[in-house]
Amino acid sequence: MSHYWARFRTIGGSRFRFDTRIYLQANPSPQPGDHALGCIIGKNPGSAIPSKRSVELMPMALSGDKFLPTVLSVLRQSYAKAGKAVPPGGYIQVLNLFYLCDRDLSQAKRSLSTVRRAPPCCPEEHRDFPWAWFAWGGPDRVLDPLKIRFSNLESPMCFYYSKDHARVVSKRPGAKDLAKHTQGMPQAKVVAHLAKLIGR
Repeated sequence: MSHYWARFRTIGGSRFRFDTRIYLQANPSPQPGDHALGCIIGKNPGSAIPSKRSVELMPMALSGDKFLPTVLSVLRQSYAKAGKAVPPGGYIQVLNLFYLCDRDLSQAKRSLSTVRRAPPCCPEEHRDFPWAWFAWGGPDRVLDPLKIRFSNLESPMCFYYSKDHARVVSKRPGAKDLAKHTQGMPQAKVVAHLAKLIGR
């Protein structure tokens, strides 16, 4: 049973993580009827690793990764605040600016520069999502060009927590906006915003 599932691939000697899912109820195995309740867009996969080698969706060993548990906690609080039961098979899709795994973001960006072709994207980026939470941090010379493709993300309700304004902003962030990462983020305002979206 696991809340966290993903597909891992080794490309050019580097590990990439795709189709990362945070199930709100611990799941013994993903099923065809499972569905994305929304998505969150971060920077890159951190230190979580597959529990064993496979090209299929696999449960993850978190290895100190705090991003995924934080998102799970925020969503559980949001459903409770909205007075809604978590839908069976419901999960949050995790998307990233790039999908190369590394605990150290600076090292990950350096490794990314050694990938000969354009860095691979997750096919799930082309799906429709009920809501999209942007948490990719502030302006970054290397990462800003990777943000452009998310202007095409299909979602009617986009938002981010603005550290500069200390509030949730109900739109897509621009490349120069500071869309706060979950680390050190005040959770209450995001919980309240998500509860309103869930309660609609």
